Amino acid sequence: MIKAIKGTLLFVSLLYITFYIPMAVTVYTPQWMKFNCDFHKRCEVVGINEANKGISELSAYFRHQGGGLKTFYTDKEKLHLKEVRGIFDKLFILGIGALILLALTFNRKRVSRFALVNAILILSLLLVLPFFGTFWREIFHPLMFNNELWMNNQYDLSFYIMPRQFFKYTVGLLTVICFLINIVIWLGLRERGKALK
Repeated sequence: MIKAIKGTLLFVSLLYITFYIPMAVTVYTPQWMKFNCDFHKRCEVVGINEANKGISELSAYFRHQGGGLKTFYTDKEKLHLKEVRGIFDKLFILGIGALILLALTFNRKRVSRFALVNAILILSLLLVLPFFGTFWREIFHPLMFNNELWMNNQYDLSFYIMPRQFFKYTVGLLTVICFLINIVIWLGLRERGKALK
């Protein structure tokens, strides 16, 4: 029974950590959002310099730095982004908890096996991409928020720097990176296991 509980905790914490780390990089640093401006082209509407300022301000806001959201964001956006920051704060705390659980339940053979299972499991997120618009509007946001502050309009800076296409690309990126991290863990620990024999 204890072995099964430890195995479950190890599996869940490994999956969470390998997904959370790349997600945190995309949220807490401005580079991914700025890079996406070249693909969705909406940043050009407000001007690349203004978009980059808004992006840098937003990533600093999520890190609890920079004094908050200022000129670029509407009041509605500020309320929504405050909710989003609260979610990221909780995810950060869960990440610390997952890291502790991973350390406490670590078992090389199990981690190697679970990393392979995680790699296969995480690829299922790609199934969302063909139906991303419906998923984003009808499933994700209603589950996460009990208001409609997330619905952007042309007066919101978020409409230009984070269109739906940006989130679709982000899900694709996170899926690929999480998959690769788990494959590297699986291969690395497998090779180490062979060397120890």
